[in-house]
Amino acid sequence: MPIQRRYRFLYPIDWPQISQRIRFVVAEGRSQHCARPHDREVRCLPDGRWYDNDVGTWRDNHGHQVPWPDIVEAATMKRTRVILAAYHKDHDPTNNRPANLVALCQRCHMLHDREEHRRRFRVTILLRRALGDLFAGAYRY
Repeated sequence: MPIQRRYRFLYPIDWPQISQRIRFVVAEGRSQHCARPHDREVRCLPDGRWYDNDVGTWRDNHGHQVPWPDIVEAATMKRTRVILAAYHKDHDPTNNRPANLVALCQRCHMLHDREEHRRRFRVTILLRRALGDLFAGAYRY
């Protein structure tokens, strides 16, 4: 995932090298949570199961082998390209210790950050509401 311009100063100068080492040396080019391979197109189901071409089987959210989907589930299948990102476990971009960094695919990254995204969404809505109150009067429900 690209780093937002306003947060770039928090990352060290050698962040691209650190990220590459975590994603391709430590994690061997696969998500450390679900085992999806980097820069490949995979078939996915809405519940998170995906088809692993290397082994020829379906895997779940945690990379474990699961039974094949039935025809109804297969109709909901989508294709997606997997991109790995280096993830900070403690959400602190200044903490770049190897024990704090994990390689995750975009789906796992979003699931791990779900609570933080919900918090930011709430703050954004409250700020918009406050600006509306300031300029247009109180909201009516």
